[in-house]
Formats: sequence, C-alpha cells, structure tokens
Amino acid sequence: MKNYLILSFILVFTLFSANAQHKDDATHECTNACCDTTNKFAPQKGDFTAAMVFGRGAYLNGGLVVPSSNSTVSGAAPFANDVSANDNSVTNMVGAEGRYYASNRFAITLSGGAILRNTPYVLGIPAAGPLPAYQAVVANETIDLNVSIGGQWLFNTKNERLFPYLGFAIPFDYARHSQFDQLNDLGARHVDITAFGVQAVAGVDYYLAKDVYFGFDVKPVSYTYAGSVKTPGPGQFNLESETDTVSFFAQFSFKLGFKF
Repeated sequence: MKNYLILSFILVFTLFSANAQHKDDATHECTNACCDTTNKFAPQKGDFTAAMVFGRGAYLNGGLVVPSSNSTVSGAAPFANDVSANDNSVTNMVGAEGRYYASNRFAITLSGGAILRNTPYVLGIPAAGPLPAYQAVVANETIDLNVSIGGQWLFNTKNERLFPYLGFAIPFDYARHSQFDQLNDLGARHVDITAFGVQAVAGVDYYLAKDVYFGFDVKPVSYTYAGSVKTPGPGQFNLESETDTVSFFAQFSFKLGFKF
C-alpha cells in the first residue's frame, strides 16, 4: 500500500507540474521577435538544485554484527549492501542530493543521509512476591552515515527539457553498533564499519517545468572498500575483516528535484 501511495503522489505531482508548465508556455510572450528560449530550462552558473533520491538504500552496514563478550565473535565480514543483484525499489526514498552549478556545464554534487539511535541502559528488577520481574534494557547505540561528493558534466540535446550528464562520485560510509549489558558485560561491545570508494555516474534530467525536474542515474562502474573492527570488550582482541566490491551497472536511482 505504501508503494502505491508514493507512486500515486509522484504521478499526480508530475501531471500537475506538466499542466502548470503548459499554461506557462501558453501565456509566455517574447519581449522581441528574436526571443531565445535556449536557456529556459537549462541550469545556469550559480544555480542550485535539490532532489529527493529514490532507490536502494545507500547506507553501507552489511556485516554490522555486534560481538558477544562470552561466546564466539561473529566472523561476518563487511560488504557493500547498497549493491544488490535484486531488491531495488523506485518507491523507497533513500536520501537527498544537492548540486551547485559552478558553470553552465559543470555541477558540484553532495548527497547522503544519517541515522542516529540511542537506547540508555535500564537496570532489571527481580520478582518480589506478587510483583513481576522487570528485565533489564540493554544499552544500544547505532550510527549510520553516508556522504558522497562528486562532479557532473551536463550536455545539451535537441530537446530543450532533456539534459544528460556524466560524472563521478566519491562515497564515504560509516556505521557503528554498540551494546552494553550491565549484568554480563565489563564494557561496551561494538562493531565499526568504515567504507569509501569511487564511482562513475551517468544520468539524465527531464524538466517538467522551468524549476522542476525528474531524472534517473546509474553507476556504470563502482568500487567500494569496506573494513570492519569488532570489539567484544575491554582488554580483548579485536577481529578485523575487509571486503572489496566492484560493480557494473548495478546501482540505479530515481530523482525528483527543484532548481533554485
């Protein structure tokens, strides 16, 4: 149901924007006989765009398994779970992207998102007569962060609304999961994942109106290095592992944005 509602919203928004632009075109009057509409939709130097990004989540937290202090430390290695052979959804909002046009043909890009969660520890209470026992609440802290910077070169086409682009992106990801149980742990147990890489980017934007567009992009080639460190407790050895991921045309996203 949620996916259908999001798709319906996008469809209604698209139709509304197209209708608004049609009215704008119908009422537009040139100030002279040589009215030039070449740059009517094209981004110009100094413009800024902001877009909602839909697709597979960009948070890299595959293998984020907190080790146990009194049993086997998990050997789950980190992996780029933002790259998947299946399970991609255009209705899943995954973050935001901003672009600043340093020139009429080149834009600096910044995208990403962050999720922070913290659950404080609560001491358990044993049963007493008719009173029930209360289990302890385990302290739990989670950090998920992804940031990507890059650049894109814009190209013109015969269609004044359509703008393909090529570029690159340098992603950085960090994830941490920490737990502490006062009854069993001497200190916090945690796992950290740090990842970075480089990606080629190819996409296209289509302007529904002068300042409203939607677009698609793909990563033709992408490389990601991910390394994790698991700490089962104070004074204990860490378990380190790493994974390299190379993908080709495996990361797609849909965008709905605005130009300012």
